[in-house]
Amino acid sequence: MNADVADAVRALERAGTLPSEKARLFSRVARRELVSAHAELRLVAYAGVLLVTTGVGLLVRQNLERIGPLAIASVLALAVLGCFAWVARQAPPFTWGESASTHLAFDYILLLGALLTAALLAWVEAKFTPLGDAWPWHLLLVALLYGLLALRYDSRVVFSLALSTFAAWRGVSASRLHHALWTASPDLVRVNAAACGLLFLALGALLAARRRKAHFEPVATHLGWLLLLGAAASALGARAGSLWALVLLALAGVVAALGVRQRRFSLIAFGVLSGYVALSALLVLSDAAAGLLFWWFSLTPLGVVALLFVGHRMLQEPS
Repeated sequence: MNADVADAVRALERAGTLPSEKARLFSRVARRELVSAHAELRLVAYAGVLLVTTGVGLLVRQNLERIGPLAIASVLALAVLGCFAWVARQAPPFTWGESASTHLAFDYILLLGALLTAALLAWVEAKFTPLGDAWPWHLLLVALLYGLLALRYDSRVVFSLALSTFAAWRGVSASRLHHALWTASPDLVRVNAAACGLLFLALGALLAARRRKAHFEPVATHLGWLLLLGAAASALGARAGSLWALVLLALAGVVAALGVRQRRFSLIAFGVLSGYVALSALLVLSDAAAGLLFWWFSLTPLGVVALLFVGHRMLQEPS
């Protein structure tokens, strides 16, 4: 119980500043009789969506021969229509700003409908092959659909799915192309990952500058940096590994500096961890003595944790 807050609530009620109904509510909060379970309920709802989609996959797999592909596609289509019908009834009017959620389960029914839509399209493509060898294009269609749903219903979860599906489309397309060209080089996949990262960073900056769904900007920015850093890290085992380690170190410095400037601990963490990977790669690629490597990997992780702790504490202090 927070006695100071409880006394302040009673004093405000006696002075007539706080209505009795609100005073009773705040008093219950101060006495810890009223505890929010919002985060826990959201976690349960998200887990429920994952369980439902997993169950759908298992049901389709185990009953394919008995039910038939057309019946399965029809059932999936009905489930998708049911999800989107509920979402359409509950949705607030469209706005370029952030809209208040109308229901605790809104984002998760929308997510379920989006995932079932992707499952339906994948099932139709697998069994009826309308796109044939051009099947990777259905990933682009799904990404565009997710993007439209995210904008209309103001869902950052679905927006992250849209960006990740778009990146997956480019990765699958690049992988199929370099196999078709009989080359084992992953450079094409890496270039596509870096290009998607730059595109997402530009998209995040554009959303913030135009103030159109500006609260989507962190999603695009974080995924963009993850793709850029991942693209550089994936080349550490290549022939020019040392050069890529320097590139990764430079990118790590940039993202960490941006994190400090924007007071975003997540970006600081990206920079610190990527920088540590780059320095470790440089040490390994330099054929350092085994003893030096032992002490480096034994002691430096503690320094990384300490650095992250200091960065987090620094951001807690008023600017």
